[in-house]
Amino acid sequence: MNLVCRMLVGATMSLLGAVVFAPGSNAADPVAANAALLEKYFADVNTRNLAALKDVISDNYVQHGAYQGQGLAGMQAAFRHDFEMFPDFHWTVEDSVITNDKIVARFRITATHDHPVQFAPGAPLFPPTGKKLSWEGISIWRVADGKFVEHWDVDDLLGVVQQMRTQPAAQTKQP
Repeated sequence: MNLVCRMLVGATMSLLGAVVFAPGSNAADPVAANAALLEKYFADVNTRNLAALKDVISDNYVQHGAYQGQGLAGMQAAFRHDFEMFPDFHWTVEDSVITNDKIVARFRITATHDHPVQFAPGAPLFPPTGKKLSWEGISIWRVADGKFVEHWDVDDLLGVVQQMRTQPAAQTKQP
């Protein structure tokens, strides 16, 4: 094969590789696919479309936090509980780091405390205060076959509890 033919074949193969493995192509770019997965997850939760979570969370999903359930059904139940406590629950990604098989996201949750809140059985019950609440957390998901399969998280529950506390009535001085 002469030099010109080899150059043309090389250029064609390079161009073919650039088209087939172009950034943004979910099949060829797992980081882009995982970014889309994170976006879909937050959108499904914010629109209360818990049935759509079947496309995001695997049936055998492992949750390493104490308060959320295992598997897809456990996560759907946990979100239903969140929505009962906070009907205007809204989740926003503040920052993320995404690799081929892991997603780390720092997020913010906003909600109005207009219903009784109990984060887990046996935990304190906080009566409604009407306050607008905001708290942050960090989640790490392991991804396999295009779905979340494992999850670790830390939420600023102390911060949200402090926001829900009612202030004691001011004491008046006795004459």
